[in-house]
Amino acid sequence: MEHNSFNNLVEILKSQVIHYTDIRDTLSQERTAVTSWDTNTMFELNKHKEQLVKKEKLLEEARKTLSQRLMQEHNLEDDTISSIIEVCDDEKAREDLTNLRDNLLVLVSEISQITVSLKVLYNTNLKIMHDVKVRMGYLPSNKYGLDNKSASSLPSSLQVIG
Repeated sequence: MEHNSFNNLVEILKSQVIHYTDIRDTLSQERTAVTSWDTNTMFELNKHKEQLVKKEKLLEEARKTLSQRLMQEHNLEDDTISSIIEVCDDEKAREDLTNLRDNLLVLVSEISQITVSLKVLYNTNLKIMHDVKVRMGYLPSNKYGLDNKSASSLPSSLQVIG
């Protein structure tokens, strides 16, 4: 059973590598769509991202359950892949686990970098849209038609009434 658990964990991690690759590629496509202001592609990618989130939860739950089982079977202090690799007797499974862990770490790093760049792009686009609206005469709704500069230079109602 123990050997089978290690192989099952390898299979789950392989699925996660494929899944994280899909997430990275989807985010890269989104970055391109945001840069080119392609709203149709952005909407389609958002639908795909919703599906990715659901699948991610399932894969992570399966990995966590199996990792905790291995932690209990081998009296480990934690259920990390690194800890599990240390107690794995099967050389092939150990090598696979090490490679998959390393691949996942690289993918998570790439996803993190793309996510940061997407945040910058979205914030920049929102700033551009806001600036265009202000220059066209559309003022933010929370200012009731007055900006801070003009509001401070106008007399108060008490000053007008006397």
